Amino acid sequence: MIRAVFTKDTEGWSEMEVSGHAGSGEYGFDIVCAAVSMLTLNFANSVAVLTGQEAKLEMANEGGYLRIQRPQGLTPDQLKVWQTLFDSVLIGLKNLAENSSEYVAQPIIK
Repeated sequence: MIRAVFTKDTEGWSEMEVSGHAGSGEYGFDIVCAAVSMLTLNFANSVAVLTGQEAKLEMANEGGYLRIQRPQGLTPDQLKVWQTLFDSVLIGLKNLAENSSEYVAQPIIK
């Protein structure tokens, strides 16, 4: 089961932590895991391209864990882009959880 925790602070979304494996297919052919990976890594890449700032990433070597934290010192415009992209990845993970609830838990918002 894949679980995601989204955290807010006074500036809005501050980080996401995604852990687990879907187990919907054999290793290397698990399309649910691939979908989650695409959503989260595209988010991190989009932050870098659209804000010019790198989000802090922490990943497990064997997969199954990703933590993305908001870059420090974002301008108000960059922060707006971060928030919008964060909302987008949250929408995608909620949609996956609704359509593949046996593999992806509804995201937790803290």
